[in-house]
Amino acid sequence: HSPSQIIKQSMLELKLQAEESFVLKVVQLEELLQVRHSVFVIGNAGCGKSQVEAKPSPKTQVPS
Repeated sequence: HSPSQIIKQSMLELKLQAEESFVLKVVQLEELLQVRHSVFVIGNAGCGKSQVEAKPSPKTQVPS
């Protein structure tokens, strides 16, 4: 499965509309997080900011 397909499936499971523009932004955010330590998610009300949940990749997790 492509990243876009996985994102669409996850969005449907969360009962969100899997609009292409939002899926593209999620893919872009994932790509950005691969090269940056942190990012700010900004935008107008109702644009999906609160639906963003970034999880650290295994390579960035600190061993316990």
